[in-house]
Amino acid sequence: MTEKINSFDFYVPMDIPLVLEGGAMRCVFEAGVLDVFIEKGLHFRKVVGTSAGAMQGMCYMSGQKGRNIRINTTYCNDPRYMGIKHLLREKNYFNFKFMFGELANELDPMDMETYRASDTELYAIVTDGQTGKARYISNKSRSEEDFVKAVEASASIPVLSPPVEIDGIPYVDGGLAMPLVPFYDELPFPVKKSVYILTRPISYRKRQMPYFLRKMAEAVWGRKYPAIVDSMCTIPERYNARLEKILQMEKEGDVFIFRPENPVKVSRAERNPAKLRVLHGEGYRIGMMRFDELMRWLHG
Repeated sequence: MTEKINSFDFYVPMDIPLVLEGGAMRCVFEAGVLDVFIEKGLHFRKVVGTSAGAMQGMCYMSGQKGRNIRINTTYCNDPRYMGIKHLLREKNYFNFKFMFGELANELDPMDMETYRASDTELYAIVTDGQTGKARYISNKSRSEEDFVKAVEASASIPVLSPPVEIDGIPYVDGGLAMPLVPFYDELPFPVKKSVYILTRPISYRKRQMPYFLRKMAEAVWGRKYPAIVDSMCTIPERYNARLEKILQMEKEGDVFIFRPENPVKVSRAERNPAKLRVLHGEGYRIGMMRFDELMRWLHG
């Protein structure tokens, strides 16, 4: 059963955002850390999420500790949640209609009353399918329906998901334009320092995109969305370069980072509940272990 927490004990200054990396099912690590924040009453008023990180941001705002990992372990093998059958039928591996519909409203309801009452501004990072550039869409500047579409777009991985149109513009996974997480000068508001939750250990580096995947992307998307294909093919170099800069920022005390300590054995579309629980548990353990350190850093 979800542990519901309605009040917050500590409000983080507006110029210190929480930034959540994407990673599909690997984001259960983030859910573990966020469960600690909910339990401890730590309230960020600016949250930025890429891909599944934006979905984690919505869960954080609803204040329902344990809901995310319960959903993922319960439904990871449910064909209504994700799978090849849904991809072949609807051209979408992940069934967002089910996630944001029947699941969120009936099967394991999201506390929309708490979510709507939250003063947190949540930004979903999306990639403009026409330009390949990142765009930030805020829950405070859009209707709830449009913002849910933005979160869906932010998690729509090319080839596995079609673009999501908002105001006639096609958007896809925010991780294409913004691999890893954004820097200070890339955020749409003033920032003093940032808290990052990443979904890979410090040793991880992306490898070059395999030739066959590059050709598949060109065949499926190249003619209509060349900017998307260009972004896909350069992700490894951009991700690795951004990571080096973030590591330097961490050394200088400008960012506080939560990340897995061990190699992540959870895939983007993981179907093993035990693996998901282990990664979530690691997030919760690290969140607890470093919470006091985080509080000192926030006050510093």
